[in-house]
Order: sequence, then structure tokens, then C-alpha cells
Amino acid sequence: MAKKDDLDLDVEGKGKKKSSKLKLIIILLVVFLLLAGIGGGAAWYFLGMQAPAVAEVDAEAEGAGEESAPAKKKKKKGGSNEPPLFTGLDPAFVVSFKDQSQARFMQLSVELMSRDPEVIEIVDKYKPMLRNNLLLLFSAQEYTDVITREGKEKLLEQALEEVNNTLYNEAGIDGVEAVYFTAFVAQ
Repeated sequence: MAKKDDLDLDVEGKGKKKSSKLKLIIILLVVFLLLAGIGGGAAWYFLGMQAPAVAEVDAEAEGAGEESAPAKKKKKKGGSNEPPLFTGLDPAFVVSFKDQSQARFMQLSVELMSRDPEVIEIVDKYKPMLRNNLLLLFSAQEYTDVITREGKEKLLEQALEEVNNTLYNEAGIDGVEAVYFTAFVAQ
């Protein structure tokens, strides 16, 4: 019987050793993760705090004796860090193709993109004029030209040029950066 008790004690002892090793590994892992999180947070905090100070020193060095930075801000076309703003020219355009023996039509939805809220406001003001000019452009297309990817890309370029020319002629601004077709059906 002594052997049986010894066996039971040994089995229980081995189980506790495995359990205690697992607990130790888990505790060490949690401590490591906490230290890594604290270290990362401290680095982010201290590096984040130094970046504006460096930027201010650079701005002062560049602008010594000039206007303040907000006063000399200029509008840039493209490359801006501002998020894009979109406005749609609704409803969708529906045009027939010229010089076709068959009745062929094209339906497309157009979205304009700019990063300047002022440009989006001006686009909204001149939507009827923009729609008219784009309608004339789209209806002058030939079916065989617009069914290819290259033809669609060329049409996008022409539409962008038409939109910016219209806005420049009417409002003195041409800040639309892109024209997108959000729906395009030609049949």
C-alpha cells in the first residue's frame, strides 16, 4: 500500500510542477507585455512632444522677417494632406451616340473630387452649367471609342478639362482634381 501512496504523491507532484511552470510563463509574458507597452507609450509621448518643437524652430528659421505661416498659406493642386471631398453631378447622364445606324446610348454617373471645400461649394453653384457642358462632351463621343478602357480614361481627362475650364471661366477657380465615373453603361 505504501507503493500506491507513493505513486499518488508522485503523480500529484508532477502535475503541480507543470502547472507552476505554466503560471510562471504566463506571469513573465504579462510582465513583458506591460513593460513593452509602457516603453512604447513613453517613446510615443516623448517623441510626439518633441516633433512640434522641432517644426516650430524650423518654421521660425525659414520665416524670419516674413509673414506668419497662416498668412502665407497657398492653395496647392494635388499632393495635399487634406482628405478628398466628393460631389456628384446627379442625376446620371444619358446620351445617344452620334452617327450610328443603330440606336446606341450611354448612361454614366459622374463624381468630382477636390480637397478644397471652397471648390466643392463653387461646383455646387455651377452644377447646371457643368452638367450642360459635360452633356455636350459626352454626346459628341463615338461608341467604339468609349467601350475600351483607354477610351474611358481619355473621356475622364476630357471631362476634367471641361469642368476646370468651365469653373475657371465662370468663377476664376479650377481646383477640381479628378473626375470619376461611378456608373458607366454603353449599349
